Amino acid sequence: MKKLILYLILGLVLFGLPLIAYTSEEYNGASKCKVCHIKTFKSWQETKHAKAMESLLPGAATEAKKKAKLDPAKDYSNDPVCMQCHTTGNNPAFPGIQCEACHGPGVKYSAMSIMNKSKWAENPDGQRKLAIEAGLVIKPEEKNCKVCHNEKSPTFKPFDFKARYELIKHPK
Repeated sequence: MKKLILYLILGLVLFGLPLIAYTSEEYNGASKCKVCHIKTFKSWQETKHAKAMESLLPGAATEAKKKAKLDPAKDYSNDPVCMQCHTTGNNPAFPGIQCEACHGPGVKYSAMSIMNKSKWAENPDGQRKLAIEAGLVIKPEEKNCKVCHNEKSPTFKPFDFKARYELIKHPK
């Protein structure tokens, strides 16, 4: 019986976990988006979204932390609850609210068969359709933002999607 259990565990590790990892949503990170969208990337770098992880560090955002009854001297950058909203994909490898937090996990739509400058120049509508079918969210909806901008946040402020969206729209 012990051997059977051991083999089942071994089978799960060898076959089950890679399958789970393969089928999970995958993110590229803003550095991949930057290659083609440099102007947008540079604009994003200056935002609070880009710097969201910094606010979790000791001594940062002290007034907001005090108001939320959090210890300003504590390091929250490894707190799993905080990481949900201060990283993209709940992954410390993607600190801050990066492109894919709004535009969806990009592994599929960032493929060269879709995000190809010459193909977009030849057939922008067709490539746009392919990107959307592969998971690209062109314009985020209020529900995307409210995953974090809600009453569960210790620093919650009333959230007006229309007004806030105007502040984060990409430059043209």
